[in-house]
Amino acid sequence: MVPVTNLDDAGPGSLRACAEMRGPRTCIFRVSGVIRLKKSLVIGKGSGQVSILGQTAPGGGVLLTIDERNDEKKHTPLVVKRADDVIIRHLRVRPRLPNTISNIDGVTVEDSKKVYIDHVSTSWSTDENFNSHSNTSDLTVANSIFGEGLNKHSKCALIGSDPRVPQNITFMRNACISNRDRNPDNNHYANSCVEIVNNLFFNALSEWGEIFSQYPGGTPIAFVGNYFKAGASTNDLTYAMAWDQAASVDKPHIYQTGNVTWSPSNKSVVLLSPETEDVLVDKPPCALAVSEVLTAEQAYEEIIRSAGAFPRDAVDQRLINEVGQMGAEGGGEMVKEPGPLPDIASAEPYIDADGDGLADSVEPRFGANPAKSDAWEDSDENGWSNFDDFMQWLSEERTAGRYPQ
Repeated sequence: MVPVTNLDDAGPGSLRACAEMRGPRTCIFRVSGVIRLKKSLVIGKGSGQVSILGQTAPGGGVLLTIDERNDEKKHTPLVVKRADDVIIRHLRVRPRLPNTISNIDGVTVEDSKKVYIDHVSTSWSTDENFNSHSNTSDLTVANSIFGEGLNKHSKCALIGSDPRVPQNITFMRNACISNRDRNPDNNHYANSCVEIVNNLFFNALSEWGEIFSQYPGGTPIAFVGNYFKAGASTNDLTYAMAWDQAASVDKPHIYQTGNVTWSPSNKSVVLLSPETEDVLVDKPPCALAVSEVLTAEQAYEEIIRSAGAFPRDAVDQRLINEVGQMGAEGGGEMVKEPGPLPDIASAEPYIDADGDGLADSVEPRFGANPAKSDAWEDSDENGWSNFDDFMQWLSEERTAGRYPQ
């Protein structure tokens, strides 16, 4: 366990010190607030095997942004590059730069394997709010909010970006809110297993799910139980799933089922573009990795309730409110400039006298001993370590608005 005890950009007790060190470790927050990064926080080659667990932060949690006082080249705040075994949960990432500064993502995962992104919130990127690049595989992006990419290059998520090998990627229970296009964008090698399951896509301007089939062609992808909802910024006619034939060398293989579109009276979101209907297949390219598939309507309600980093900051609260209720018009718009950073409340962290990362007050719930450092034991014999039991419970508690003492 490596405690994060301050909000400094670097140095002892900082998030960077934990994230960029070598060897297996877990970053546990003992502080809440805004971390202003002078350069990208990079989990790079040799610095994988790390868990950054934002649900442990007290108060309003942790928000990463770019230090606007820094004179160095502007940068993507959080990058995973050529790293394996990375878990990132309950972080807010909000770069705050003019839209004239290009190629700033919220989170980039490049050429990495076994990466789990969960309950993350990003906004105001000048490229993608989330970007999976190169040969990234065994990637899961779940329960997150990607909102308000800055015009003119406003993008939700680029899932298949210049790969050279087959990939396994799951994009599930996320909300893309008020992004111009790439909701999400996909281009993958044949024999990949790519699934877009139970997401909520709201207020895209011109493009929703974009499927390319560039070299070597044959992109295999499953769209299952997603909800596409037009908003005030959406063009009069758009397609929820569209094969873009530009530079295609072979047809993609697109499976879709249970997807729903909704539009106000002056808009029209059509489920499939005409060319896409010709490349549909009757079964997913791979068995779905998602164990519990919801209906699109159930996914809508679940995402409204629980997507994003918790406790939700003012930005996420506004974005979710703008989506509105199912079957009713929402708000929202394309934006050209970032908004103000939200206030992040401070508070005392939970008591952990034995230093094992678990709150002493609830250790007995999992069969653990608050007087013993026993994080990696499986005291209740359920197949999960005491630590993993606690961290999943804590994530659920944070989502429900509670935090242990």
